[in-house]
Amino acid sequence: MANLLNDLRVLILVSFFLIILNISATRSQNQPSQYPQRIRHPRPGVQRNSFRRTRAPLLSNQEKRRMKIEKIPKVKEQRGDQSPDDDSENNIGLTYHHPQSLMNPYRKDRPLRINPRLHPCEQSSCYPATGNLLIGRENRLQASSTCGLNGPERFCIVSHLEEKKCFLCDTRYETENDPHLNHRVGQIIYKFRPGTLENSWWQSENGKENVTIQLDLEAEFHFTHLIIVFATFRPAAMLIERSYDFGKSWHVYRYFASNCAESFPHALTESRNITDVVCDHRYSHVEPSKNGEVIFRVLPPQLNIENPYSDHIQNMLKMTNLRINFTKLHSLGDTLLDDRSEIQEKYYYAISNMVVRGSCSCYGHASRCLPLEGFDTQNDMVHGRCECTHNTKGLNCENCEDFYNDLPWKPALGKQTNACKKCNCNNHAVTCHFDQAVYEHSGKVSGGVCDNCEHNTEGQHCEQCKAYFYRDPNEDIQSPYVCKPCDCDPIGSRDEGICDSIPDPEEESMPGACHCKTHVKGRRCDICKEGYWNLNETNPDGCEQCTCNILGTINNLGCNFYTGECTCKRLVIGRDCNQCMPETFGLSEINDGCTPCDCDPGGSMDNNCDVITGQCKCRPYMQGRNCSEPRQHHFIPNLHIITEAESSNTVCEGSTSYGNCTIVVRDPYPDRLQTWTGPGFLKVHEGSDVSFTIDNVPKTMNYDILLRYSPQIRGSWEDVRISVIRPDAIGHDSSCYNINPLEEQEKQLRLNEYETSTLALNELCLEEGKTYKFIVTFNRQNSYETNPSAQILVDSLVLIPRIEVTSIFSGSTPADYRRRDFEYYRCNDSYYDVAPQNIEPKCEQLFQMAGTLVFDGASPCDCNPTGSISKKCEEHGGHCKCKPNIVGRQCEKCAPGTYGFSPNGCQACDCDSVGSKDNECDLVTGQCNCHPKTYGRECNQCQIGYWNFPDCQACNCNGHASTCNPKTGECIQCQDSTTGYNCDRCIEGFYGDPLLGSEIGCRPCRCPDTIASGHSHASQCSLISSTNDVICYCQPGYAGVKCDVCDDNYFGNPEKPGGSCEPCNCNNNIDIARPGNCDAKTGKCLQCLRDTDGDGCEYCRDGYYGDALRQDCRRCECDVLGTNGTLKHCDRYTGQCPCLPNVMGVRCDQCAKNHWKIASGEGCEACNCDEIGSRSEQCNPYDGQCDCRPGFGGRACDQCEANFWGDPNVECKACDCNSYGSATYQCDRETGQCNCIKGIGGYKCDQCARGYLGEAPYCSPCGECFDNWDDILNTLGDQTDDIIERAKRIKTQGATGAYTKEFEDVEKKIETIRNILNNTTVSAKDVKKLNENIDRLRARFNESDKNVKETDGALDKLNEEMNLAGVELANLAEQSEKIKLLSNDLKENATKLQEANVEGALNLTRDAWSRVQSLSDVYNEANELNSEADRQCKRIENLITRQIENEGNLLANDKQIDELQSELDKLTAEIPDLNEQVCDKRGDPCDSLCGGAGCNKCGGISCEKGALTRAETALNYAKDTEKIIKEKEQQADELIRSVSHSITEAGDVHKKAKETLDKVQETYKSAEGLLGEGRELITNLTNVVSNKTASPNEIKTIAEEVLKLDLHLDPAEIKHLANNIDQTVAELENVELIIENTRHDLELVEGLRDNATTAQTRADEVLKRATEVSNALEDAEQAQKAARDAIKKANEDISTAKADLEEIDTETKEAKESAEETAGAVDALQAKLNKLQKKFLKNAHDAKEIKVQADAVKDTASSTHEKARKLKNQFKQANDTLTTKSASSENARERAQQLLQRASRITVDTTTKLKELRDMVSVAVSNDAELTAMEQKVNRLNGEIDAYIRRIREHADRYRQCTS
Repeated sequence: MANLLNDLRVLILVSFFLIILNISATRSQNQPSQYPQRIRHPRPGVQRNSFRRTRAPLLSNQEKRRMKIEKIPKVKEQRGDQSPDDDSENNIGLTYHHPQSLMNPYRKDRPLRINPRLHPCEQSSCYPATGNLLIGRENRLQASSTCGLNGPERFCIVSHLEEKKCFLCDTRYETENDPHLNHRVGQIIYKFRPGTLENSWWQSENGKENVTIQLDLEAEFHFTHLIIVFATFRPAAMLIERSYDFGKSWHVYRYFASNCAESFPHALTESRNITDVVCDHRYSHVEPSKNGEVIFRVLPPQLNIENPYSDHIQNMLKMTNLRINFTKLHSLGDTLLDDRSEIQEKYYYAISNMVVRGSCSCYGHASRCLPLEGFDTQNDMVHGRCECTHNTKGLNCENCEDFYNDLPWKPALGKQTNACKKCNCNNHAVTCHFDQAVYEHSGKVSGGVCDNCEHNTEGQHCEQCKAYFYRDPNEDIQSPYVCKPCDCDPIGSRDEGICDSIPDPEEESMPGACHCKTHVKGRRCDICKEGYWNLNETNPDGCEQCTCNILGTINNLGCNFYTGECTCKRLVIGRDCNQCMPETFGLSEINDGCTPCDCDPGGSMDNNCDVITGQCKCRPYMQGRNCSEPRQHHFIPNLHIITEAESSNTVCEGSTSYGNCTIVVRDPYPDRLQTWTGPGFLKVHEGSDVSFTIDNVPKTMNYDILLRYSPQIRGSWEDVRISVIRPDAIGHDSSCYNINPLEEQEKQLRLNEYETSTLALNELCLEEGKTYKFIVTFNRQNSYETNPSAQILVDSLVLIPRIEVTSIFSGSTPADYRRRDFEYYRCNDSYYDVAPQNIEPKCEQLFQMAGTLVFDGASPCDCNPTGSISKKCEEHGGHCKCKPNIVGRQCEKCAPGTYGFSPNGCQACDCDSVGSKDNECDLVTGQCNCHPKTYGRECNQCQIGYWNFPDCQACNCNGHASTCNPKTGECIQCQDSTTGYNCDRCIEGFYGDPLLGSEIGCRPCRCPDTIASGHSHASQCSLISSTNDVICYCQPGYAGVKCDVCDDNYFGNPEKPGGSCEPCNCNNNIDIARPGNCDAKTGKCLQCLRDTDGDGCEYCRDGYYGDALRQDCRRCECDVLGTNGTLKHCDRYTGQCPCLPNVMGVRCDQCAKNHWKIASGEGCEACNCDEIGSRSEQCNPYDGQCDCRPGFGGRACDQCEANFWGDPNVECKACDCNSYGSATYQCDRETGQCNCIKGIGGYKCDQCARGYLGEAPYCSPCGECFDNWDDILNTLGDQTDDIIERAKRIKTQGATGAYTKEFEDVEKKIETIRNILNNTTVSAKDVKKLNENIDRLRARFNESDKNVKETDGALDKLNEEMNLAGVELANLAEQSEKIKLLSNDLKENATKLQEANVEGALNLTRDAWSRVQSLSDVYNEANELNSEADRQCKRIENLITRQIENEGNLLANDKQIDELQSELDKLTAEIPDLNEQVCDKRGDPCDSLCGGAGCNKCGGISCEKGALTRAETALNYAKDTEKIIKEKEQQADELIRSVSHSITEAGDVHKKAKETLDKVQETYKSAEGLLGEGRELITNLTNVVSNKTASPNEIKTIAEEVLKLDLHLDPAEIKHLANNIDQTVAELENVELIIENTRHDLELVEGLRDNATTAQTRADEVLKRATEVSNALEDAEQAQKAARDAIKKANEDISTAKADLEEIDTETKEAKESAEETAGAVDALQAKLNKLQKKFLKNAHDAKEIKVQADAVKDTASSTHEKARKLKNQFKQANDTLTTKSASSENARERAQQLLQRASRITVDTTTKLKELRDMVSVAVSNDAELTAMEQKVNRLNGEIDAYIRRIREHADRYRQCTS
């Protein structure tokens, strides 16, 4: 104790000294903070200055008081030299830890005072504060024993001084807040309950010695010492353990015991080493009885620790788990702790407080710890995650941070921080690792090695460049671009392209310099030295010397390094600079070397000239060196190609009576330029057409057409139109070939009143040398009204070439410059003017160049010698000087309005303005151009009778009207269904040619009838003039020449009055481009895509599910084991598969809850886990094993566990079977009887068995005599018990069973059949109902098959029951012996009674004798039953024999089915070949692209080689051809023949239906006969049964007579018999024992009866099914025959068309494709037949599938026949068309022959398949015969049933006699 006080004093002094130091440091303000420059995790509120250092402000006293005082552990604390009683904050060194949140260097209330105090981890190691590790970890503290967990528990306090010494401990959840009752382990954390002064403690269970308390920490901590305060006696022995690997291994800290030698003999008692584990006896004494302490310090104070930071010291402090083991209680004199509660309730462990002192383990790298993620915090809680410094990381700062591996990680020790150092990788690596060898090699300075140096660097610090890289001196060492690739030229460099990484002063080389060859230079060695060229890899010197021409080389600089070409002057070329460039000449010493040719772009052919003289190549009639001048008497034409309106090339035609066009001649203005060309204008009125003829197009190119005019009245001309007429079509080789004809259609113009020209046509392509006519129509000045006075002066029509697209302005650089000048000087503005003023010289020069190019040189003047003054003309434009009234460039004609061309000039015409067409007159005579019926030279008179004076035009109405509009000429009141300006069109709904002279007038359209009839599907039609055929323009949805059929994707009856075509609604699940998507009559969709089905493709097809309306159908995915196979497909909307019972899931792939055994394929069975014995209701889904509780066993956990027996809910007892006598250790789970080996018996198999002698286990048999008698007695007893049991069941259950409803249903069905037979008329509806009944009968047939199997099982069961009956008879025999003995005893007793009491004895004797007599009767009756049982056994043996025969027959049938299945497999193997022929791909069975047979898809766009695709292509082509083929009388004849053929086919169908009806009637008659016989037998049996007075002999006689009959019992008859039996049995009395004995026999009889009836029904249904199959196959054969006839007819048509096919190849191709369509249809039929065959052979019992497939075959055959008929019609139409053709093709004839051969082969294949189908019918007939034999056997079973019924009646009569 003195030592502890001394240590405490020392600690107080040290703490006081440290406080003084901290205060001194706080006052020191000039000391700079030494915080680390890199703070990795700054907390909120931390500020940083520019030096990246954190300073703390000086705190006031008030703030200091508010500061939280945290404990910083010192080494002395860990030594544990304090007194445990004074273990508080006062005896531990204290220091202030300033929260970062209080740092606020910007307070404005007073000057900033900087706290120079360093961070605790700044310059030394640092440690978090210590504390009680239990605080906040109650959930991680656990005890192995706690009192009162399961309920209140009594305990007593030995040393308690109060009267009450015993109390209750109740640590359940309800008492959590009651410290007096609840003593959970968490109560040891605090001395008192938090917030109160109430004592709390933990207490163990009474009398339990081995108890542990364990603390599981969430991280590694440093553990210093432990203090435990006990609430009762301290343990007599205990130990403290710890784990530092989270419980994987445990290590003992210290043992505590009052007697160490006894409790822990292996432990040391004295510690010599710090790591020794010793046993301490100081804290284990019996006193005190309360508040005794146990103190443990990790570092013992008595040992001197030289280095507290050594590894073994630090390892002792590490802890993750702490466990305190209490191993022995102080018993206070009680030497033994027995089971008595009054003894045990006094001894237990109880702790009032425990302190586990420690801190989180941070290895000196953290001053505080933070909570771990997911852990709740609590005041004073010591957290487990270190807030690491010194560049460390981890929960315990046990690793260096990433990229801080330059020094090895070490714990911080004292003043050594051992901080992790950052690697130096010069920013070329992001990771590094520590290498001890490198560290040692560097003198322990740096051990960090950079990983994966980037940027082509290497080395420990990425400080070097890799090989073939060099360091760029312009880049910093940390730059990512510091290392550049050498990039040496392999041709000019040496040494494999290596370069100098750093400069070489001796070589004066730069970084990255390569090692060059002799004549090579450059850093990369890629340039030849001056005077050298041709850098070559094979040249050892690298380059060779240059050779250059001095005149062409610039300063003789040498040649190009790569090509050897010399450095030529600007206009010099050649390798040696000895040639002028193209388009230059004259090599000389001038600077450019040569002179440019400078050829005129228009006058020269190109810019090439003679290399010596420079002469350019001139165009025709151009001259000069550069070809810029025209020759003498030649000129450069003007670009404007003008056609004067008043010239002879212009014709004016007036359509009004306002006057003719007249020429207006104007004299030139004397003072200004004239605004027109030529002598004047042409005056034009409204309605006039001015035709300009242009025949002088100089060049084929685009032109703008300009119309020049002069307005005469106010207002613009609104309705002027211009059109161009070409002389012929444009040739393919013409540059105008690609023009759009629509752009040259008539164009409307607007002539502005303020303009004199307009651009009429833009970029019109005209060809050289052709004559064009431009017609300008002046309709109206005002668009809305006519103006008789409207007139306009037309000057000319001008062709202006689009020169901007010529080579003058495009295609080269000089042309681009000229184009720039053209735009700069705005030459385009003057280009379109009549007489441009002040034109720029540059523009004029450009116009001359373009003119020379457009006109291909200069043109001769050719001045007319008569009209011109001289031969010379202007050089630009070529105008000659003319005489008076003579105009034209050549002065070759009189001016408009003049005549008399002569050397003196021309005279004026003076034509009358009214009577003449214009002011033109004959150039010789002067005769004016008069209107019709006008005369005179001047045309001043006009004829009467025409409209539009003075033009005098006659009315043109084509004979359909007598008058016309006097102004416009429009005809009035057109007749004969015509309309139009000239009555030249038919009105809507009529067709024809109304023009005068036409043979066909306007007639009403018939599409198919007239509009007036209301039966028309077209508003218009037209007449083809070449053929006089009428074509209707059908409304949408209609097709055909007369719109009398529905178009593709439409349906209806448009051929009938009132009929229409409606769109087919297939919900977007068809290919609209594919023909035949829906039925043309009904609209039913026929080619549903995307796996859909239905009349409207509205739902997914079988085997698919989803939303067909959204094209989302997916394949069903049903699990085979859990799916009901009879339903086949999943729900077409939800995808839910049809699950077997108790199976769930969309795929039926899992059992329902609490079920198992899905692998059975019959559904899941209930687990039936025992509620008590199993943990849950769910069992293993595969083996059904329930999860059993301890003590339970069996699959359902309802039995005892292995080797036990009894009721597990009550008691399970051990079997204890004798190991020598038992076969297994498991006994019977209900009785406990062991399973003994032969010869051993007894309950435990420990005795000799009955029939054996000796001492177990050595037992020997008694002998054969005993065995035989024993077997006989057992058999008789069993038989007797069985008969009594059956008799009881007859009385309780009756004989009818559960078949009353089925009998009533059969009666109703028989009545329905009887009504149908009474009906003499059998309609198609009746046949349909019959088919439905047949389907139901097929379903019942399947049930019958199942019942037959159940009958087999019943027969086996019957054998077992007969054996039991024998045992019962044996028991009866024993009872009879006992009865005899009893009778003897009665006789003796009667004698005695008679002596005592004669009268009483006599009565007793009589009564006894009566009972004995009755028992004798019972014995006799039992003998009879035994005899009857023997007879029954024989009958059963016979039944078994017959059943074996039936099974043999079934095996034979199975064998035949296997043979048929193999045949089916062979046929199925042929499907890929058929798929390849029909669908173009060998699908097996389905190809993903082209489909196949039974795949709902065949062929397609990418499957063009398939017959089906070819057929579809042929059908599409045929439909397209049908629209253009004319209607002929032959089509009507063909239609009549088709109708006749259809009538014939209808007769065949009617005949088939009649035959079917006859067969059905025969079947009904046969059934009626059988029913009649059955009724008669029922009546007879009913009479017999109802005769209650009949004697047994009479009943026996009648029964024997009935047995002789071949009776076919049906359910109704059996029902009657059962009712009668019930009545008979009801009359019996006091026969309970007999009924009970015979009940089982009755049930067996009833089961046999039902099975036999079902078998009879099955046989009838099988017979009917076979008949139906035969009929269906016959129908299929008939359909195939019809298809074969259709093919034959098609072949005949093909033969007929053969001659015509030789004339044209194209039409023959159509016929070929049509024939392939037939082949495709036949192949499709074959696929359907194969599918039918596959279904039939796959399941011989599934008649419904056969019916469905047979119907499909009939439908397909009918469709094929229809297609064949259509094919015949198409061939006929093709024949009619082919007659008009003349060409021939030998290849087409060969293809047609191949087609015929292929059709023949298909016919042969079809016949073969039909033969196979007939063979299948034979197999079906054979099966029918076998079924008939089975029917006979069933009849025999019926006889057996009759025997059983007779036997029952005999028993009933016998019972009745017993009652009487």
